[in-house]
Amino acid sequence: MVEYRPDDEIRIPVAVLHALSEAADRDGEAVAAAVRDAGRAAGDDIARRIARAVALPELDAVDFWSAVNAETGARGLGTFEWERGIGGHAEILVHGSPDGPDPDRPLTIDFEAPFTEGLIEGLLGATAEETVAAVRAPFDGGTGIRFVIGSPVLLRHIRLRLQSGATLDQALEGI
Repeated sequence: MVEYRPDDEIRIPVAVLHALSEAADRDGEAVAAAVRDAGRAAGDDIARRIARAVALPELDAVDFWSAVNAETGARGLGTFEWERGIGGHAEILVHGSPDGPDPDRPLTIDFEAPFTEGLIEGLLGATAEETVAAVRAPFDGGTGIRFVIGSPVLLRHIRLRLQSGATLDQALEGI
């Protein structure tokens, strides 16, 4: 893996990322889009770091996610667990997401995680060499934060269904 050099990056406290995510919850899509763009840039950078160490097409799924977790874990960005791929979409579970629910505050079902959405989009978009979209699935009481990934068109439909109050299973019906 590419050696991690702290001078290559600027780190922000997780409290700042929580504040930005809360601003996205309150102030809407403009703030969320900016936070998501920052996540995309971070994901793209991580994909480039991995690609400098090994040709991405040579990695199988286990080695790819191991490389991703080595890079994201070193940066405090969480670890990723590929859950399943079904009918044009897939699910990823993220543990330790920096913009996940604030452990010092009560968990709300409505929290957003725009940085991690963008991180997934940047990482997988760079490795797949096509546009990938991600959306946080409703909290299911489990550990980690579940994300659905797929094409932007597919995810737009899923996001609208989730925003209207559908469960993840309902949002995925017929897709």
